Amino acid sequence: MLHRFSRIRNEFGNKDFAKVVFLFVALVGMSLAGYFFLSSPWAAVIAVAGLVLGWLLRNAIVHRMEVLFRIAPKFLFIYGIVLTVGQWLGLSREGQLLIITATTVTLFDIQFWPLSDHSIINIEKE
Repeated sequence: MLHRFSRIRNEFGNKDFAKVVFLFVALVGMSLAGYFFLSSPWAAVIAVAGLVLGWLLRNAIVHRMEVLFRIAPKFLFIYGIVLTVGQWLGLSREGQLLIITATTVTLFDIQFWPLSDHSIINIEKE
């Protein structure tokens, strides 16, 4: 798995590498926060299940990369909706964390698997 991270850095540069690492660190942080602060293992379960599902569907993700990359920025609206009106809609803190964790693991899979696949090359690389 580490060779996939190094491939992203070498092929696509520090910006894309930083995005992927940030999403992964955020997943770990959300899982730990859910476990220690909310006494709930569900955020970790969702993160692990999402990572496993991404691994199982990695070929499908790579083949549909163009569509998924256009959809990915729209996931950021989910963060805003959940964080601003989540409690107003009656979502508990744990529910908000679970939705944000599911969104983050989806974004990670959409970013990580295509960028780390050897069939995808950076045409802008000099």
